[in-house]
Amino acid sequence: MINLSAFDYENKIKNPLKLFEKTWKNKSFINGPSVENFENAFAEYCGVSDCAAVSSCTSALQLSLIALNIGPGDEVITSPYTWVSTVEVIKQVGAKVVYADIKDDFTLDPIEVKKKITSKTKAIILVDLFGQVCDIDKFINLGPIIIEDAAQSTGAIYKTRRVGSLAHLTCFSFYPTKNLSCWGDAGAVTGLPEYVNQIKKLRNHGQTSRFNIDTVGWNARMDSIHAEVLTHKLKLLDKWNKRRREIAQLYTAELNNIVTTPKENKNSLHVFHQYVITSVHKDKIQQALASKKIQSRTYYPTPLHHTKTYNDSNRYPNSELASLNGLAIPVHQYLTDKQVKLIIETIKGVL
Repeated sequence: MINLSAFDYENKIKNPLKLFEKTWKNKSFINGPSVENFENAFAEYCGVSDCAAVSSCTSALQLSLIALNIGPGDEVITSPYTWVSTVEVIKQVGAKVVYADIKDDFTLDPIEVKKKITSKTKAIILVDLFGQVCDIDKFINLGPIIIEDAAQSTGAIYKTRRVGSLAHLTCFSFYPTKNLSCWGDAGAVTGLPEYVNQIKKLRNHGQTSRFNIDTVGWNARMDSIHAEVLTHKLKLLDKWNKRRREIAQLYTAELNNIVTTPKENKNSLHVFHQYVITSVHKDKIQQALASKKIQSRTYYPTPLHHTKTYNDSNRYPNSELASLNGLAIPVHQYLTDKQVKLIIETIKGVL
């Protein structure tokens, strides 16, 4: 079976305890010294001064909105073509979700976003979908605070700067299938220090130090074991992303004339968390791949504005088309050249 995501790194570890031996020895399982070590290493990697490690990217997004004092009466603009976390956190703080359509590279269209800005707009959540960095310079001067949902773009670069150093706040995911992953849920926030420091309080029950409760908070801390695993893997991230890009370039060269292959922003280095082709023959391609035991998946089969919970009666044609015809094929760094060739030949055999 050729899977969309692989865990070869974990499979090759003979003694997993070695990866988190400091945490095990100290019994500092939650928000321990390894968390601060990871925060420092990740901040340096992103080219920023600080980082707040949290329990998930959903928590990162939610706490970012809370740190910005966004709530009832406020509006937040984002994409309807994204994982639900991007939108549910807006509802959770009581703000109004305002959708804008995407471009053909799956990221928000700045022209559409500009149309949606009102006096109530407090933030724009840009989504670096599938590892493609939004063209952030076209948004940064629109007025509202920019939150970058970088759940799928860890390690990507935009105009020589690393994701994490571009927006007012950037939210990351380290879910097990991500480019930089741990062994459970975890996330992080980088950005303006005054907000990152506030998030550090919010994630730990509103405490500035133990028993000194400064504000209403949440339990959204990172487990120390995850931090140690991430610190080890961070050293390999650029190498892994380079391999993903090599595979993506092979796909694009071979498939560009028979399906629509991903558009890469000329200003950014795409890290291909997913490689998503679009085709009216999506179902036939998926069936052919399945017959060869090659996993594929539609991201996301229902755009959020068509769901009951996050419904919006407006049309977002590019988002709807992507949901209808998009198909992710394997692109992770553990694929062999032979497997990549098989995937290409299988798709070519359909069309």
